Amino acid sequence: MEVVGKTLRFTLGLAIGAGIGSVAAMLLAPQSGQVSKQQIKARIDAALGAGKEAKRKRERELQEYWEQEINAKPEKEKKDKK
Repeated sequence: MEVVGKTLRFTLGLAIGAGIGSVAAMLLAPQSGQVSKQQIKARIDAALGAGKEAKRKRERELQEYWEQEINAKPEKEKKDKK
């Protein structure tokens, strides 16, 4: 339970720190609010796109691994029967 509590406190602190940092960056940014919003949106879109691409890549890897395992089982069963 102690580890879960420490992890939760760390995550909460990280989220609060990120929020405070975001607000400070918005207030101290040298460009207008509209430009800042566009930049943030572009970065979020890029991050989401990269995440989706990583997800698709991992799904393909897992699918290939699963297919190899399924194809390997009949060969193992044939060897075991001999």
